[in-house]
Amino acid sequence: MNRHSFSGLITSLACLMACIYLLASDTHFPVIQWPYEAFQGLVFSLVWGFGVSATVGYVYATLITVTLVTISFAIGHKISRITSKTNNQ
Repeated sequence: MNRHSFSGLITSLACLMACIYLLASDTHFPVIQWPYEAFQGLVFSLVWGFGVSATVGYVYATLITVTLVTISFAIGHKISRITSKTNNQ
């Protein structure tokens, strides 16, 4: 794994942890259960807010999570490449 991919991985994990904190920080559950509660909260918001079925809510929540991680990985990768080019010149 090169440095750019590692930077993208760290950025995507940080973004995912920030979203989990945003969605589950006000719950009374232990921190170890926050990812599950954040995902269930996202599913609940989609199902209740848009009136779709639970299956569609799970699919949308999964797509939103994967999209969020992919975009944050791309941003971290690109920032690492830009700073690497600046340092080499």
